Amino acid sequence: MSELTQPVIEQPVTNELEVLRRTNGELVAKSATRKARVTELEATVTELQSKLAAASDTIRQVTVDGPVRTMAESMSQVPELFLEQFNKSYRVELLGGKLTLLSAIDRKPVEKDGKTVPFERQALAQHLTSGDGATAKVFRAITTVSRATGGRIMPTTRTPPQSPKINFGLR
Repeated sequence: MSELTQPVIEQPVTNELEVLRRTNGELVAKSATRKARVTELEATVTELQSKLAAASDTIRQVTVDGPVRTMAESMSQVPELFLEQFNKSYRVELLGGKLTLLSAIDRKPVEKDGKTVPFERQALAQHLTSGDGATAKVFRAITTVSRATGGRIMPTTRTPPQSPKINFGLR
């Protein structure tokens, strides 16, 4: 009887072992597929992050850096030096759809007399050149506060000077 019971026990074990091997193979295949998909998604994320960084740089150049550069060119004869000195103390960011002057140290809006300094030529020139500090002295030296030249406007149409009449002959 012991011989009869032994083959009966081996048959279910063999079937169960075969089922486990098949299930293991399926799980290994699914795992490999998932790992390949994760690798593919990681590559996509890296690509999209680089595109996002490039797009953010472009947007910043158009919305912030361009107007700051234009402002520097309108306020100074040496815009590169102006920007260099400006960037030491200040940052400009787009907050709430408006360009806002921020402190480079704490990134808080710059205030004067309890009001935020607007990013406008006259207000910015007044803020940068007021005071007795070294920064104000530098900005006074490189900032054109008034665009007036002191010259007067010449008429656009000129009339030729009248020459004296010369009469020939007897009269």
